[in-house]
Amino acid sequence: MPLAVVEYLRHLATRCSRMSRDCNDPVISKELVIISVELVEKAQALEADYALPHSNDPPATDIVAGDDKNKNK
Repeated sequence: MPLAVVEYLRHLATRCSRMSRDCNDPVISKELVIISVELVEKAQALEADYALPHSNDPPATDIVAGDDKNKNK
């Protein structure tokens, strides 16, 4: 559940950022950027609070799954 909240906060941050670019009022545009930054910071804080403990396992990007049968052919 917390990761769903993190995803939602990042989604809202993206929406605020896009709206700030489309906004003609400089004050409102700046406030939308500030809100966007705050949402991303909150998402990062929640993500860090609920992160799984690190292990000595390699990152998922380093794991190669495959069929070893054809390796020596």
